[in-house]
Amino acid sequence: MSSLESAVSILCCFSPEMPELAVTQVAAKLDMPKSTVSRLLMTMAEQHLVEQDAITRRYRVGLLPLRLGQLYYAHMQVVDLVDAELETLVNETGFTGYAGVLNGADIVILRKKHGRYPVRMVLDTGTRMSAATTAFGKALLARLPDDRLGAMLPSDLVEGRGAARRPVARLAGELALVRKQRWALGDTAFPGMAAIGAAVGSSDDQQAVGFSLSFPDSAVNPTVRKSIANSVVTAARRVAAATADPIWARSPSYPLPPTNGTTKRTRAVEA
Repeated sequence: MSSLESAVSILCCFSPEMPELAVTQVAAKLDMPKSTVSRLLMTMAEQHLVEQDAITRRYRVGLLPLRLGQLYYAHMQVVDLVDAELETLVNETGFTGYAGVLNGADIVILRKKHGRYPVRMVLDTGTRMSAATTAFGKALLARLPDDRLGAMLPSDLVEGRGAARRPVARLAGELALVRKQRWALGDTAFPGMAAIGAAVGSSDDQQAVGFSLSFPDSAVNPTVRKSIANSVVTAARRVAAATADPIWARSPSYPLPPTNGTTKRTRAVEA
């Protein structure tokens, strides 16, 4: 094994569960002599691939991998990161996923991913809908300051499900809840269908992107609905961490929806 291969193998030993490792732990993981691992870690520390705690003498990932990771993400658009997370959500739940952006008081769908569930809401890319009635539309609106919302939305009423009308004040209350919990529930234009969505942006002024999973109301119970919200928030959190979204960064410890003690994503029941 070359020195480069050995260094990569050592870096792969670190994980969120084990962010710091002793020489003996790395040697045991890789089945390598302790002296060899010690020498490699010292060389890696000199190159800032790892760094050593002065007190515990354990090693952790250094600044160089972080800087390289930042360069990598600088070339990725928010929509691409959302697209990858949405693909995972659709595969794991079986429900249909959508992603899009704000255009005035509307949302425009940029991506759609069909799930396995036989009953689905089908909207083509390019479809325009009222942001105030859709899950990721509400999540996108919740990112905006109140003065901008006031200038963007109708002064009296906005459209709701089935072309019913509701006060803007009610929407303001919904957006306050979205800001707190980081996910939104959409009414959708299709009777019997619901959606849960979130929205993320970046630190470099890229346009914020919203995404959601849509599903039949009859296909989920309250526990599954909370699990879907949990999965959507977790996916958004990963994108926000990669893009340094300042809105998410201001509230890093918001509460996740309860999932009866489990954080596993819930798959849709196959018909």
